[in-house]
Amino acid sequence: MRTVLQDVRYAFRQLIRMPGFTFTAVISLALGIGATTAMFSIVYAILFDPYPYTAPERMIHLRLVDKDGQPRGFGLTASQFQQIRKSPVVESAFLTDNWSLTVTGTDLPEDVEADYFSSNAFEHFGVPAALGRGLQSSDAIDGEDPQPVVVLSYKFWKRHFNGNPAVIGQTLQLVHKNYTIVGVAAPRFTWDDVDVYVPQKITQDQKHTFYVGVRLKPGVTHAQADAALQPIVERFARETPAHFPVGKFKMHVEGLNENYIQQLGGTLNLLFGAVALLLLIGCGNVSILLLARATARQHEFAIRAAIGARRSRIVRQLLTESLLLSISGAVLGVLLAYKALDIIVLNLPPYSFPHEAAFHINLPMLAFSVAVALATGVIFGYGPRFNWHALRPRRLFNRERAKSRAAFADSVCTEPLSRVKSQSRC
Repeated sequence: MRTVLQDVRYAFRQLIRMPGFTFTAVISLALGIGATTAMFSIVYAILFDPYPYTAPERMIHLRLVDKDGQPRGFGLTASQFQQIRKSPVVESAFLTDNWSLTVTGTDLPEDVEADYFSSNAFEHFGVPAALGRGLQSSDAIDGEDPQPVVVLSYKFWKRHFNGNPAVIGQTLQLVHKNYTIVGVAAPRFTWDDVDVYVPQKITQDQKHTFYVGVRLKPGVTHAQADAALQPIVERFARETPAHFPVGKFKMHVEGLNENYIQQLGGTLNLLFGAVALLLLIGCGNVSILLLARATARQHEFAIRAAIGARRSRIVRQLLTESLLLSISGAVLGVLLAYKALDIIVLNLPPYSFPHEAAFHINLPMLAFSVAVALATGVIFGYGPRFNWHALRPRRLFNRERAKSRAAFADSVCTEPLSRVKSQSRC
């Protein structure tokens, strides 16, 4: 243990004596680790884990492509929603309508955004509530007035109730109507970015349309869904032509994340490739610096070998220095990753990514980046071990002695002939 501590102290002194080398190596590793980890965390949050919902890869938006080739959304009546749910390609569907409401009954009224959900919506999303429960089937029976219950969004609960866990069962007045708070949605449940969720009354009204969200059955492709839903939607268009474009149209289902991938996917992948290359360049710079420094220290190794240092001890010293360098770069890189992530998120366009995405440091990627940096230090710090001629104590000693003899001979040969006792050296 004492010799290990000696190696660490000596390594620290060596790095302090060469601030340029140390700074370049540590910054190279830190930039590579920090940038790669932060950028991959953004890519993972937006492209690989954007939603907390059950099977989000099978959740779709219903779209139409009109005769001009332009995609557009459309609404369905409550009865059409019921028919869509019976399609053989549909596993689950819900409907929603958005309204602006006002919190009343307080000193200062507050405008809020509300989603009116079909009673199966929270079951469709499959995200457990943070407190209490979500809406359930008994809250809105078809054809009857829904129960006066409300589910708060997580942000509204934090803002309006200061995160009070005793909010369940309290009353919230919306436009002078009292609603009983039955739950608080999970932090990542931010559908439509609204403040409250209330049950929607399902009627046979053919004028009022709703957004309908669908989850396809496992194994159903988007092309199969388009083919299966096309005749159903065409029938809807004949029933309520005012809700559909004039002329022919084609059914087109769109994944929840499809639009975001089109907007940012290529850019994010390109940026991640660039920062991954930065990590490789940083590790390459460190490897070159370590090998060059080991070569430049041959004289030091010779002296240590001459006074009895074994080859293993010299290698251990080199390994200690490179590990200390790599660990310093890794620690700084971790700190840089957290700071860089915050900066990148703040500069993302507001509606260019799903707001359900949770941006946090991706620990597997962080561990990989740190492991690459440490491996660089170990491999190239241990590399001189394989240079048998460079680190054999006897060879080091003999090489330095030969250099000393040659230097002495050169100095003798340059003396005046009257002072040369023997010219055999020359």
